[in-house]
Amino acid sequence: MDLTKINEWIVSMGGSKWLIAQILSLVGYVLMVVTGYIKKEKKMLRTQDVQLIFIIGMGVLLNAFSGIIINAIQIIKNEIYLRGKLNKYTKAAVVGLGIVMTLIFNNGGIAGWLPAVNLFIFTYFLGMGGAIGIKVLIFITTCGWGVYDLSITNYVGFVFDILTIISCIIGIFRLKKDGSGKNAVES
Repeated sequence: MDLTKINEWIVSMGGSKWLIAQILSLVGYVLMVVTGYIKKEKKMLRTQDVQLIFIIGMGVLLNAFSGIIINAIQIIKNEIYLRGKLNKYTKAAVVGLGIVMTLIFNNGGIAGWLPAVNLFIFTYFLGMGGAIGIKVLIFITTCGWGVYDLSITNYVGFVFDILTIISCIIGIFRLKKDGSGKNAVES
């Protein structure tokens, strides 16, 4: 293994800042994959909140403003939902905030809009279908995040997007098999 070539590649990608971003991404995305195996909504969303904190850190280092904003809003949205306060008005406010903030801070062109689109999809459909519904939402929105991760050179994130899609598919089959997919928000 030629360490000089590895170092040159890391420097060409953005140096130590990029490398630290990939490490934060790795921790966050491991948690995202774990979310695919959790059966209860509340635990899924709390795990997602922690995962999003790591991904926000990665976004700060990669100047991924759209992702930072949307991930922060997602944490707020998850907490509103878990408190039973996510109604059509709060959904509209959350999505509206995401769109306005993306309009102001998007630095990623068309790909920079994918986090806002994912926020809309996840927020609008959150609460429909219990645990299976959340897994389907994670599956759908992770496809969009995969394209976004490629656009910001978050290669670790892209690999884990694929793994998350696989874990969600497995999780859906597991929930259907044991009949616990329509559970309410539980501890």
